[in-house]
Amino acid sequence: MGSAPNTSPLRIGFVMLHTSPLDVPGTKDAGGMNVVVRAQADALARAGHDVVIFTRRSDPALPQRAELRPGLAVVHLDAGPARLLAKGEHEAVMERFGELLDAELQSSPVDLLHAEHWFSGIAALPAARRAGIPLVQSYHSIAAPPESPLGEGERPESPGRLAGERRLAHDADLVIAVSEAERRTVLERLDGDEDRVRVVPLGVDTELFHPCATRECAEDRDWLSSGGRPEAIVVGRLHPLKGFDLVIDAVAAIEPDRRPMLRVVGAPPPDGDDYVRSLHESVAQHGMLRTTAFDGALRRSDLAERIRRACIMLVPSHSETFGLVALEAAASGIPVIARDAGGLREAVIDGETGILISPDSDADAGDDPRVWAEAIERLLGDAELRERMGAAAREHALQRSWDVSAERLLEVYRELLAR
Repeated sequence: MGSAPNTSPLRIGFVMLHTSPLDVPGTKDAGGMNVVVRAQADALARAGHDVVIFTRRSDPALPQRAELRPGLAVVHLDAGPARLLAKGEHEAVMERFGELLDAELQSSPVDLLHAEHWFSGIAALPAARRAGIPLVQSYHSIAAPPESPLGEGERPESPGRLAGERRLAHDADLVIAVSEAERRTVLERLDGDEDRVRVVPLGVDTELFHPCATRECAEDRDWLSSGGRPEAIVVGRLHPLKGFDLVIDAVAAIEPDRRPMLRVVGAPPPDGDDYVRSLHESVAQHGMLRTTAFDGALRRSDLAERIRRACIMLVPSHSETFGLVALEAAASGIPVIARDAGGLREAVIDGETGILISPDSDADAGDDPRVWAEAIERLLGDAELRERMGAAAREHALQRSWDVSAERLLEVYRELLAR
């Protein structure tokens, strides 16, 4: 008879060098990664594990240690200046961050480290080796091949990124992918080891993100039935990789009397002002000032309210390891139009919970505003189709939860520790 599985609580250290779990998603360099780490850490702490998240101090007012809930704390390390840094500047503080992390582990040991993004992994690797504990690596995004052209306004990669990601694919004890698409990228682009890559699907908070059932929603339906403009929403950091410019051009390609209201939710990263300026200029040039709203970054409860009161969500990102916001729309009963790329193929079931825009044989339809405009008009013009897709999307989301995601993550941790 085999031995009983180990069920003792674990001491888990998450490493987030360049962005804090305290940051509001859609601000600074905070995005889906912040949501994922915070949700999984919360679930692990609720399950009785001791979790600490190590991040860089970006504000002198931040405490050295913040207790978020029983069993979950954030520790701020003084690596580099206590201010916001452009994403590429973090490479210069990785070594110092790793030294401070090493010191923390000497006084407060953990059973394993889980690094989020390559900055964190390279910084944490020496500290994990010195402490004699495993290093688990999550990428959240992986550098495009070196020959890939930069889009307009897109910042170049940090000089060491591709080499760092390749090193972690081989030197980390285990790599966590959030989708089968990301797993394939690790294996093919980074030459990863198939035996050391595991998929841990993301979850979604189906209580926070739920279909609209308030009086305001009934008023919205009455407004639409009497000829009011429907609303399309797009959410994320205002960065060229997220494709906000394509969404504006797509809505502009629709006849003015049939255009939806376009709601843009998110804020730029520290070095993203030029791109945001270009988005506002594009809206003005297209004559869409009265039908476009830039809401900035919203707290999670406000974001959930905005999503469920929209008619459709647009996710035009050029690359997504999964596309968490698409799953949040699904939980809200809102169909999604997304680019047929990466993990979005798993977040959106084409023809059932939304529409995937795929490249065709003649040109990249994924970048053609007219193709997006046709899909937008198709969904907005067919209330029965929207309702059917929205119901299927909600059912799709109900099969996922952060507790299930954390349970799978815990299985992976215990498998690794048992080696």
